[in-house]
Amino acid sequence: VSSEQSGIAVSSEQSGVAVSSEQSGVAPPNERGEVPHYLYAVASLELRLVADETPHAGPVLPSDGAQVANGVDWSRRVYAPRLYVDELSLLGKHALPLSSDVGKEPPRLRLRLLPISLGRYRATRQLHTAFGALQAASGMEAEFDELRELLSEKRLYRFALMQLIGLLHVVFDALAFRNDVGFWKGREDLRGLSSRGVIFNAGSTLVIFLYLLDGDGVNSIVLATYAFSTALELWKLTKVVAMRRRARGA
Repeated sequence: VSSEQSGIAVSSEQSGVAVSSEQSGVAPPNERGEVPHYLYAVASLELRLVADETPHAGPVLPSDGAQVANGVDWSRRVYAPRLYVDELSLLGKHALPLSSDVGKEPPRLRLRLLPISLGRYRATRQLHTAFGALQAASGMEAEFDELRELLSEKRLYRFALMQLIGLLHVVFDALAFRNDVGFWKGREDLRGLSSRGVIFNAGSTLVIFLYLLDGDGVNSIVLATYAFSTALELWKLTKVVAMRRRARGA
């Protein structure tokens, strides 16, 4: 469910969005090294409703301290479901600076009400706590903002799909390596094989691996796969050299 409401201005203190002008690029520090702060409004706000019908003994789970209720009617032994602002969806790039001119139309706030399961709510709560502790210790707001965007609902499924594809790629490569090693391990001669082809494959694989090793931001799964491929091709090259020496000696 989504709705748009005009005339709502949420300050950065209420939304948790970074307010430093040094981070937003609004103004540099003054002569005394002080950075002016401004009020911001968030363009989109996600409200999460914990969809859980399990009866609990209290509004807080004793296992991890997660709050599962906003209000409890002890006389009727019922509670209202947990409703909260998803702070992981609040990104610095979505912040809109507010003007001191009251004649201007205030920015529009897009509200989204989304259900969330109890298990996922507890997982995101632990994740938000860990992010807060690491961010307070490191002070790297921009890096954690990118990490929050990566773990957002839309990108999280894409990230999981990419990891699954990478895992399947590793499994198939491992099976191919196993068959290749089994084939070459029992070879005693070069019948039906091309020594030039083996040398060319070893050289090209080594060049590709060195290129990937020198590059930045290369996926570790791809790098590990080419490392095993390079080692396998070099091992096959040593086998070819040994076979040719035995053939010449005979």
